[in-house]
Amino acid sequence: MFNLFKFKEGARAVEESSHVTWAIPEGATLEQLRGEMVALMGQESCNHYRMGQIYNHIVDNKLAEKAGHKDAREYFSKHLADLSQSALSLYGAVARTFSEPVAQRFGVTCLHLLLIYKEAADLELNPEEPGPAPIEVPDETGQLAVQPFSQCSVEQMRRAIQRKRKPSSSKPLPPEKVVLAERYSEAVALRFPRGKGTLVKVAVRNEKGKAVLDFKGVPVEEVRQLGEVLTGELPLVSEGPQLPQLPLTARPS
Repeated sequence: MFNLFKFKEGARAVEESSHVTWAIPEGATLEQLRGEMVALMGQESCNHYRMGQIYNHIVDNKLAEKAGHKDAREYFSKHLADLSQSALSLYGAVARTFSEPVAQRFGVTCLHLLLIYKEAADLELNPEEPGPAPIEVPDETGQLAVQPFSQCSVEQMRRAIQRKRKPSSSKPLPPEKVVLAERYSEAVALRFPRGKGTLVKVAVRNEKGKAVLDFKGVPVEEVRQLGEVLTGELPLVSEGPQLPQLPLTARPS
């Protein structure tokens, strides 16, 4: 999976470029500067995508456990503490679903939000060409407009997700219960990673102001492992600015 030469060369380039301040050429046009910004955004997406590939490889092959650590989460919390688990989960989810050209085209953050919207809206999605996927985007007044994913900004995707998750119950869920549900969902997602033959889903719904968790797709022979996950130490998901992690969805009662 690893192209070590490319990986080392890329790491060296990043290290060298971190000490260089690039001057903007005199007379640079607006269009030239826009083009450079687009290129830089593409590079950032490629880097995050590669980090997701590496993270998935470590998790799927249990490299941390083989090296004597409890799991990948524990390893990264000790040896890469500046990078949040929520960011690693985000990169990993996108890298597991989409190709690198797709990630470079649409951006890792927006694709991650699309995955969350897909779960919340039960949307059929083509991972090779997600651009035409219809997204119901509310404006500031609550009016809906359906537009393709390719035309949606990060803020529009977040508003669309918020609308899909808004419960019909007049009694909202307590914030601490929502956070706890997210931690259960993240723990299950780490134990049953996508793309490994098992697709376990966790959904939280609002039942008259009470948070209720629903589990779907748990193989009989892995029910014991699910119990161990739910009774063990739960991960923290409150770090970082991202929305609740995949595959948590909220459904109206």
